Amino acid sequence: MSTNDHREIEPREKAELLTEDTRPGLVFRPDVDILEQPDAYIILADMPGASEDTVDISLDKGVLTLDARAVEDESQGTTRYAEYRSGGYHREFRISKDIDASAVSARMKNGVLELHLPKSAESRPRRIAVEAA
Repeated sequence: MSTNDHREIEPREKAELLTEDTRPGLVFRPDVDILEQPDAYIILADMPGASEDTVDISLDKGVLTLDARAVEDESQGTTRYAEYRSGGYHREFRISKDIDASAVSARMKNGVLELHLPKSAESRPRRIAVEAA
């Protein structure tokens, strides 16, 4: 099955901004992996430096929005040189009606956000039992 056959979760295309949203510092597009299971989709988003306290997830009118900000861990000491640039994260996905929006859940572990998007009961594959006549 090719990637064009399913459109349950897809990156949102660029659209004209109707309002101006300014954020201090850099904003990065986190890399994601999207996995399909029989009953759900799993989105894994790399957000190094972000924690569950700095992540904001919203689902509105079929658009899943991920926002987060990376926070420096000062308990490790003062940064003198860094090749990783810190900043915020932003990513949007268009979600089909096959997702049960009321049951979406998320957790953060070691800089990776894991979103669990259950499929609606109607869109899940099911086995039909055949009875004897």
